[in-house]
Amino acid sequence: MPHEDPDARVGAGRHRLLTLLECAGPLTRSELTERMGLPGTTVAGMVSELLRARLVVERETPARGVGRPPRVLEPAGPAPVVSLLARRDGRLRVAVATLSGGLIAERSRPVDDGKALDAPLLAEAARLLRSALGEAGISPPRLVAVVVSVARPRPHDVDLSALGERLEKPVVPENDANLGALGEAEFGAGRGLDSFVYVMLGHSVGAGLVVGGRLHRGASGFAGELGHVQVQEQEDGSLCVCGGRGCLGRHIGTSLHDFVHRAYAARLSVPEVLSLAARREPGVRRVFADLGRMVGKPLAGLCTMLDPAAVVVDGSLGAAGEPVMAGIREELDRHAAPAVADSVRVVAGELGERAELLGAVALVRRWTLDATLPASRRDPAVAAASALAAAR
Repeated sequence: MPHEDPDARVGAGRHRLLTLLECAGPLTRSELTERMGLPGTTVAGMVSELLRARLVVERETPARGVGRPPRVLEPAGPAPVVSLLARRDGRLRVAVATLSGGLIAERSRPVDDGKALDAPLLAEAARLLRSALGEAGISPPRLVAVVVSVARPRPHDVDLSALGERLEKPVVPENDANLGALGEAEFGAGRGLDSFVYVMLGHSVGAGLVVGGRLHRGASGFAGELGHVQVQEQEDGSLCVCGGRGCLGRHIGTSLHDFVHRAYAARLSVPEVLSLAARREPGVRRVFADLGRMVGKPLAGLCTMLDPAAVVVDGSLGAAGEPVMAGIREELDRHAAPAVADSVRVVAGELGERAELLGAVALVRRWTLDATLPASRRDPAVAAASALAAAR
């Protein structure tokens, strides 16, 4: 679809319908009517105008069972895309996906994890993204926004203005655990849940909170920082980068490498560790059960306060997730209020390594769909985040 302003051609209502199709993928007329909350005749009129303008096409789906196969509507042109930029495990990674969550391209290159997000590194990130877009045959106008995954509790403290100037696109940083939570909420284990806690352990310790169906950042943006919960009560506890003492993250370490290294003389890579867990190697499983118990005790207090429907554990742990979840379950049963312990489920994330990418998609989808609504119906939190991204 050419990225001109559709309002000038088909009106605001039809713009919203077209945006919904771009974000949610192919939909039947009845699904469109339900999602838009408008009378069927009104939606049918909009669809007819979009079909005449050749902005939308209608096609039959493959037949399933008896009866006429349903027909679905979808945008006529190429779909808009979102990019995620992340740095971990010694690599700078770029991924590109459609607003409906389809992965289009991925690229990565080695980089020093200790290197700051300075101008040279941001320039390299821009080159890597342009290369990924070029190889996938994606024209620059199709790129809606770039989301940068960072481990910082308050990601908007990170200055990415240089990257935005290079790409001439909105660039917004977001906390890695928050992205994982958004991804699982929209596409994974959190679908249909009004509230849950997403626990990230694959490369750092953190949590994303979904409350009332929305990501909860807190008054200062520090909500969900599980790694900065105090677990060592002594006043002379280890000083943490957050300024506190005795934080959980100081006990676990900065990565799975550090934590598992306690049980092995050799420094294993994350794939090696997960492979040992899959083979049910007793030492690795015991280490991960310990990790679950260490994380589970502060989670028990959090769950007593929030009473979430579920704790969703980072799916990128693979087979290691089983002993971690068992350790978390044990501590919830021991330390959470009995009513909460009886109701909260501990489940594995469904998205694995793709949780952050799909979280970036979910973030931009919400901005995009929210912008199509009348001002009186927009979510203030979503509108504020969108305005901040545009300003950057």
